[in-house]
Amino acid sequence: MTALGGPDERLVDKVGKLLAQAEGTDNEHEAAAFVERAQQLATAHAVDLERARARQRDRHRRAEEPLVQERVDVGARGRRGNRHRVLLYVAVARANDVLVNVAGDSTYVLGFGHRADLDVVERLWASLAVQMAAAAQRRLDRGEHRGTGVGGLTWRLSFYDGWVQVVAERLQAARERALAQDAPPAGAGSTSAALVLRAKADRVQEFYGTASQARGTWRGAGSGRTRVSGRAQSAGRTDGRQADLGQGRLRQRGQLGG
Repeated sequence: MTALGGPDERLVDKVGKLLAQAEGTDNEHEAAAFVERAQQLATAHAVDLERARARQRDRHRRAEEPLVQERVDVGARGRRGNRHRVLLYVAVARANDVLVNVAGDSTYVLGFGHRADLDVVERLWASLAVQMAAAAQRRLDRGEHRGTGVGGLTWRLSFYDGWVQVVAERLQAARERALAQDAPPAGAGSTSAALVLRAKADRVQEFYGTASQARGTWRGAGSGRTRVSGRAQSAGRTDGRQADLGQGRLRQRGQLGG
C-alpha cells in the first residue's frame, strides 16, 4: 500500500525501468533519453531515484531465480465445472508468463514459471473461481434459468462459458495496456518492457520444453455437452465484465490492471 502523500509504486517502478534501460544501452543518445525521462517523472512525482534503482535491481534479481513446476488441484474427479476452472487458470497464467499442462480428467493443472508468477496466478485464479461460481448462483437463485429450455446445470456451464471468455479478454487487454505504458521515450530505440517480457517468456518456454511430460490433447470445456444456453452465456459475459481482477493487491509491480 502506498503511504499517504507518497509516490505510486508503479511510478517508482517506471522510473526504475527507465534507469535500468539507460544503464543497459551502449548508445549514449538512448541513455540520455532514458535518464531525462526518468528525471522528469521523478521530479514531477517526488520519486527517489535511488529507491527506484534499488527496486528495479531487486526485480531483476527475482527474475533470475530458478524456474519451477507446481501442481494446483482444480476439483474432485467428475465435478462439473472443473473444465471451466481449468480454462480460467489458463487465462490467468497466460497473462502472467506461466505455461500450463492439464490433467486428462481436469482435476489438476501443472504451472511452469517463476515462483513469484505462480503465486500470483494461483491467488488470482482462486479469487476469480469463487467470483464465477457465486455470480452464477445468484442468478440461479433468482430463477433466471427458468424458461430458457435448459436445466440448471446446463445453464450454469453456459454462464461459465461467457464469464471465462470475458475475463480472459480483460486480462489480456490489461497486459497490453501495461506494455504500452512501458514503451520507451521517443527516440530511445526499441528497448522496452515488451522485449524484457519476450526474453522472460523464452526462458519459461525453454524450461517447459525440458520439464513437461504432457502427452495428448486436453478436451476443452465443451467436451461431452449437447446443449448450451445463449441467454446464460450473455449473462456470464455481463457479470464477467464486473469481476474484480485484483491485480493491484496481488502484484506490487503493477503489470496488470482491471
